[in-house]
Amino acid sequence: MRGLDYYTHTAFEFTHGALGAQNAILGGGRYDGLSEALGGPPAPGIGFAIGEDRLVLSLEATASAESAVRKADVYVAPLGAGMNREAARVARELRRHDLVVDLGDESFRLKKSFEAADRMGARYILIVGENEVAAGAFALKHLASGEQVTVPRAELPQRILRK
Repeated sequence: MRGLDYYTHTAFEFTHGALGAQNAILGGGRYDGLSEALGGPPAPGIGFAIGEDRLVLSLEATASAESAVRKADVYVAPLGAGMNREAARVARELRRHDLVVDLGDESFRLKKSFEAADRMGARYILIVGENEVAAGAFALKHLASGEQVTVPRAELPQRILRK
């Protein structure tokens, strides 16, 4: 945020190395006090700006936009009331192993979860239901082959990382 000294507390800027000296793509932050400095009433504020031309240039410099997005390794499907929280815990654990994880919602029926996982191109779907949580082992299905196995919670990351 060069020259934007009205920002207070949190400020951020995203840059790209292939853009040279003018490398800022997106920036912004919190600017309490700006309204007063301009003669207005006290009003906290936040804001950001994006350079769309720089964003496009950075995407062109990097590669095709499609190759920059990793498909989901696993879709976590909560099954039954009250399973969203546990499914989120499992998803967090898997993300710590650099896995791309998409998280469903307990209100989805199992069929809808399978459709969502397939639509987003996930390799696996992981079922998180009351029985699985109680047993500490989860149903993991490889979507391409149809193979389904029960995997202990501690072994999930290693099993999903296998190609």
